[in-house]
Amino acid sequence: MRRFDDNGLMVFPSEAMRELRESRHIVVIEACYCPRGHNLINERAKFSDFSGILLRVRHNAMREGLVALSPIYGDKSRISLGIELEKGMVMKLLCPECGIPLPVYDECSCGADVIALFTRPVPDYGDCVGICNRVGCYNAELKSGNELLSLASIDEG
Repeated sequence: MRRFDDNGLMVFPSEAMRELRESRHIVVIEACYCPRGHNLINERAKFSDFSGILLRVRHNAMREGLVALSPIYGDKSRISLGIELEKGMVMKLLCPECGIPLPVYDECSCGADVIALFTRPVPDYGDCVGICNRVGCYNAELKSGNELLSLASIDEG
């Protein structure tokens, strides 16, 4: 297995990725946007050769950093930079480019919020990825043309 990709970035293997590679069907989020149309997919965070979803996160006024989430269905991998994530923390999710808070889509069954990441530059709640903003809660979903799929979210690490 390769330790670094073609750009010199470290590759992080995971058990979920092994299982996904062995199956014939995977879902990869290839486009993800904030409400202002900034692309949240970032090539600097790679998950098994797929570009990750980069978010700015804030726990309170004093704790802020970046989190890159795997764009692959079922892979709960994430990388945090500049902030330590603890299970149960409820994070405010923001666009890393403009800093706008990402909108609440729904209430999560854990009591936190499901946050919308749009799959098109123009916001549409019928085409979005919804992730819970509580670290360790796996409740998340993918809506495409109002069809709902289950999806993995931020994992405690």
